[in-house]
Amino acid sequence: MGKWIGLYVIAFLALTGADMASTHWATAAGQGQEFNAVVATEDGALHTDRFLLVNGLFLAFSVAMLAWAFPRRAKIDPRYIERPSRALFNYFYLNPFSKKIAPKSVFHFLALAPAVLLMKAFAAFNNSLIAAGAPDIVTPLAKAVFGLGASELLTYWTVIIVIFHPIWYLALVATARLLRGTPAAATPQPAAV
Repeated sequence: MGKWIGLYVIAFLALTGADMASTHWATAAGQGQEFNAVVATEDGALHTDRFLLVNGLFLAFSVAMLAWAFPRRAKIDPRYIERPSRALFNYFYLNPFSKKIAPKSVFHFLALAPAVLLMKAFAAFNNSLIAAGAPDIVTPLAKAVFGLGASELLTYWTVIIVIFHPIWYLALVATARLLRGTPAAATPQPAAV
């Protein structure tokens, strides 16, 4: 477990650095601005201290949940491993630790790690396209949503939801495939005597 969490932390830090560097590159080139109001300055630049704080807090949360979920992977409902799409939209619950919810929340929190890494890679790639003056993926989507009269906040969250779900699906599928190959994901068998 420690090896997987260590690899996740290293990848998270590297991709956070890539996201930050590509955002600074795009804003310095005059090609774009930070889209997330929580980590943006008033003039649309990246507020680095806030960016690092938000990412540090999220890293701590995601590592804690990964550490909680990994040893409980045998509790995952096998239907989620057989058909990960079942877990695509049922991630709203109040207590992920309850016995009733754990068969899906454990799967969700294992899949959260690759989903976060894929989202960060996507953000860095999209920022790099903007910085290079190339057509990117997010800008046309954001302009379309904003053009419908949505507020900046609603536009941001709409774009995040649209981008997140295909990435979330890929993370669920990848997690299910990994779990199919690990004995701990299968139903525990009685010990031989």
